[in-house]
Amino acid sequence: MPCFGLKVIDLNFRVTLCSAAIVTMPLVKRTVEPTHISRVVVEQSVHNELECVSNSTLANMIRQLSSLSAHAEDLFTELYHETCYSFSRMVQLNDRVDRLKIQITQLNHTVEEGKYHDLSTVL
Repeated sequence: MPCFGLKVIDLNFRVTLCSAAIVTMPLVKRTVEPTHISRVVVEQSVHNELECVSNSTLANMIRQLSSLSAHAEDLFTELYHETCYSFSRMVQLNDRVDRLKIQITQLNHTVEEGKYHDLSTVL
């Protein structure tokens, strides 16, 4: 049974949804940025550090959602193009099958049968 896990990068630990080990994919096609949402340098002039960190974290989470949305749009665009290609290919194959059906119905069975019978006597 496959295990799907969630890797939390900014806190340097992994949360798994099952007890099996996390399987990582070898090739990364899309990455969601920013990865470190809570890492922020707080200046000395800031009076409320917690508010500064929480505002920065919230802003980075919104950036992550934006990045995820862009990847989802890309994914569905790719899926749409692949579906259109498959549909056009199926239409071409359907046309070919229809042409073959017409050719089969136009064959004269007695003439064709004689041709094949003559070939078997030659061999």
